[in-house]
Amino acid sequence: MAYDYFISTNESNDKVKIPEWISERDNRMESYISAGEVDYRGTFTSNELIQLANHYADIWGDAMNNYHRDLQNKGLAYIKNADTDQFTLSAICWSSGEH
Repeated sequence: MAYDYFISTNESNDKVKIPEWISERDNRMESYISAGEVDYRGTFTSNELIQLANHYADIWGDAMNNYHRDLQNKGLAYIKNADTDQFTLSAICWSSGEH
């Protein structure tokens, strides 16, 4: 299955699409059923998310295309500009229609 990844704050329904900073199979992610599909979510601090984003950038380096680089930059900006240190990272199945 293919997933889209998002981060959001607990105070907001806004969510920002990000690259696959973490696998939905990571033990920090919990599964739940949404629109008949298995989706995943986990709670992370800003420091944890920045570390995940930096690791993603290290792995892909110059091979990261413009689309994923744009998602990377928007995700990091969202984290840095948030009024909270707690975020929800979601992995939503493409066919779920939830995004």
